Amino acid sequence: MTDIQIPAMVEKEIHALIETKYYPSISEVVKDAFRTLFATKPALKIISAVYLYSNNEVSISKAAEIAGVSIEEFKEILASRGVKREIYPDERIDENVKMILERRV
Repeated sequence: MTDIQIPAMVEKEIHALIETKYYPSISEVVKDAFRTLFATKPALKIISAVYLYSNNEVSISKAAEIAGVSIEEFKEILASRGVKREIYPDERIDENVKMILERRV
């Protein structure tokens, strides 16, 4: 992850939260901050999900989960933003079919 620059006072406030045992670590402070950010600005979750999906970093089902919508709703979001979906065959499918057919014989 990228190093970030934060104002000195914010750094002191974070340190105070850790020292007073409100949070166990900086990592937990950051996680909670982003949970709160995404809860108050749900459009950011959708933007993140579309970006991650568009860059082949997550599947459509994971992207829908990140966005907080159903897969069908996420497909509509992609279409409304002009994002084309490409479906690639899963190489494991052929292996699974072969295994099933071998068991039937």
